[in-house]
Amino acid sequence: MAPSQMMGIYPVDSIVEASHSLALDPLGPGAADLLASDVEYRIHLIIQEARKFMINGKRQTLTPEDIEYAMEALNVEPILVPPRSLPSGPFAAVPIPSASGGTNHIYHVPDEEIDFASFLKKPLPTGVANSAGVSWKAHWLAVEGVQPAVPENPAPNAKAGPSRQPPVPQTGPPSLRASAKSTLPQELQVYFTRLTAALVPSLSAAPGPLPGQLDADGNLPDAERHRQAALASVKEDQAMAGVLVYFVKWLSESVGRCLLGTMGTLGCLVDCLGAILGNESVFLEPYIHQLLPPILSIILAVPLGPQAGSAQPSGPQPSPYDIRSRAADVLGMVARQYGAGYPGLIPRLVSTLKSALDSSPSHTGSLAHPAGRYEGAVLGLTALGASVVRETIWAPAGNGLKKIDGLCGALYPEAVAGKGKGRGLVKATEAALQKLLRSTNPDSKPSAPATTPEAIAEAFGQNLVVIMTKKRAGLGNEMIRLREEELARSGGLTGAKVEAGGAGGDVEMI
Repeated sequence: MAPSQMMGIYPVDSIVEASHSLALDPLGPGAADLLASDVEYRIHLIIQEARKFMINGKRQTLTPEDIEYAMEALNVEPILVPPRSLPSGPFAAVPIPSASGGTNHIYHVPDEEIDFASFLKKPLPTGVANSAGVSWKAHWLAVEGVQPAVPENPAPNAKAGPSRQPPVPQTGPPSLRASAKSTLPQELQVYFTRLTAALVPSLSAAPGPLPGQLDADGNLPDAERHRQAALASVKEDQAMAGVLVYFVKWLSESVGRCLLGTMGTLGCLVDCLGAILGNESVFLEPYIHQLLPPILSIILAVPLGPQAGSAQPSGPQPSPYDIRSRAADVLGMVARQYGAGYPGLIPRLVSTLKSALDSSPSHTGSLAHPAGRYEGAVLGLTALGASVVRETIWAPAGNGLKKIDGLCGALYPEAVAGKGKGRGLVKATEAALQKLLRSTNPDSKPSAPATTPEAIAEAFGQNLVVIMTKKRAGLGNEMIRLREEELARSGGLTGAKVEAGGAGGDVEMI
């Protein structure tokens, strides 16, 4: 097995050493790489926020206070930042005789001697004094090699070791921090707690129909009625502005915990993401950078949902493809609403999804089947608009479809060539081509099938023949026509600029 390579700045070895020092289960293949990239992303996020305070303070040097303010603005638990170092004293010269009879000097900073007893009698620093329950206290760690049985030392029979129980995803009502309870009114605290409890009902405790479906009696279950009422509140109520920062944090943490949970739970969280984006009475722009990671995680995460060997939920559950498709629609909402105001948003999303689509199936960093990552990449690119589909999935003269055909052969080797049965990647590619066809000639209807399957297989690949001949009459003709038109035109696209679309809802590349 080839050694893992560090893809970012933060070293993977630090994650491995930290996991060894804690009572955690051994990390799986690729887990250290994912954790290192997540740590690097969060460090970048805090530094970017701290830089804003530095610029507003008209300074050129980043200070610890800027980091503290940035973490407070991002609703991150503050840490004890050491105070600024005191100015160093004057250098002291130490004369050293030389062989030539002269005297040389070595300069050094003299070390100040500190009396430990008097230092402990001084008042605590400001950051420590304001923290609840923090104080100085001395106790013996060991006396002649024997650890005394005092409350400050661990019990002799307590042995740290890895837990045998797998983590259970939790999405219930979160407990607000003490700072939030002292800031939010009692009404908003109750509103936030009941809202989050209703948005993600306990599917394992009450198995039944999928969210949004009727039960055997033709009525909606009570939990589903409460969930729909909570979604309507998230989408329309102005009270969400008072708890927006806590709701966004709850969404982000819940998605991270439930990527390996039930599909029904993930579906409820995707509905929450779409509902908060549809609320026009809240100012959501400062929190878009916190909503994009959970959305992209659902689209590109491998594996997604409960795996073989774990506890399987009872009752019907949506498929991972359906969850990725709904998350891609939410990503399209973000692009349409905020792409015009942030010119770099759409290109970064396209770059992330394109990198996932271009990655090799044998280097996805996971032992699970990697097909879901490519399905999510195609669905996400499709949600960004027909122009993005033309530049990434279609590529010049349909060459991108040949790459997808090769991925289908590598990801589904057991399937019969040309059948396309059960292939999510082929289904996602079909949706992308339909969007491209509607944008190219929206008024024309597909013509009757005239192109032979052999010609389509030669142009785009054998695995895509079924969606261009049998399922969608005339799709193969239109794709062949589009390919011939591009080949006939002299030259090609030399550059692309991505910008948000207008009222039509597409994100265009011009």
